[in-house]
Amino acid sequence: MNDDMQQRLQDCCVRAFPDRQEVRVSNLARIGAGWETEIHSFDIEYQLATQSRREGVVVRLYPGNGAAAKAAHEFRSMRQLYDSGYPVPRALALVGDSAPLGRPFILMERIDGEVLWPLLMGSTGERQRQMLTLFCELFVRLHRLDWRPFVADAARYERDRPTYAFVDGWLGEARAAVAHFSLPGFERLVDWLQERRDLLPCPEPSVVHWDFHPFNILLRTDGSPVVIDWAGLQVTDARLDLAWTLLLTSAYAGAEWRDPILHEYERLAGARVDQIELFEALACARRLFDVTVSLSEGAERLGMRPEAVTRMQQQREPLQRVYDLLQARTGLRVEAVETALASLAPDLGQP
Repeated sequence: MNDDMQQRLQDCCVRAFPDRQEVRVSNLARIGAGWETEIHSFDIEYQLATQSRREGVVVRLYPGNGAAAKAAHEFRSMRQLYDSGYPVPRALALVGDSAPLGRPFILMERIDGEVLWPLLMGSTGERQRQMLTLFCELFVRLHRLDWRPFVADAARYERDRPTYAFVDGWLGEARAAVAHFSLPGFERLVDWLQERRDLLPCPEPSVVHWDFHPFNILLRTDGSPVVIDWAGLQVTDARLDLAWTLLLTSAYAGAEWRDPILHEYERLAGARVDQIELFEALACARRLFDVTVSLSEGAERLGMRPEAVTRMQQQREPLQRVYDLLQARTGLRVEAVETALASLAPDLGQP
């Protein structure tokens, strides 16, 4: 199967890069799989003009309904980020057709480097402070990008300032999803958040990652950072992005990381983040809803890979921390979440 996929990838590269001659693909290997995508790495050798070249490439495959749209969205997002000067891999080609590999995919530059997570969590003293500052600098820099090139109708976002459009959109989608899946306890949670809606106007839209954590940052050998995994890029309230990051690092690395990340982000941004605790409640609700639906009805219902359920089943401890934080922020119990958590074996996974 690997040889067959390698040959099909080679055929795709011949079509995707018509200026390259004598294209040859080698060393195909699966290097990762998240809740939503599957990732492989390979080397490509070719002739360009009179020069022989070799480079590393990553292929990112998208499953489920809407896969072609997801692939196109990430491809366009990475191209725009790269053009904006933000450190991302070069997006090389988009294949929206499922025929070549069975699923739509994008090809991008392979970044050979170290993952930031172990460098941040495993270092101490000044080295750790440097890694934390680097992490937060990238985050603040993202949220300060000009967001207008990332949307089709910038005027729609500029009519009213501050705007409630983002929190209203989140609440509307959450209410519709809860009604569709009928999970006990989530209705009260959405009502609780709705009651606090007026506290959450957004003063300025931002480009957000929606999964910004140290596993999605690579350091090249020269120390320069590259941010990966842009499937969720959106223009919305930056606090939604920050709260998601605080939640993930607290759940998987320990609650002691929450305040250092928040305070360093605020220091670099030059301002206090208003109402972050309410945005953390939103983040908890999002995480627990996805897990509860996936465990009860299958991850495919939410556009994720079927294998995502297996990973969730191995993450009882971090998911329990998410639920504990939700209760601390809201004082609410969610019966569907408690049922889901009770079905999981104790283990510690990664985001």
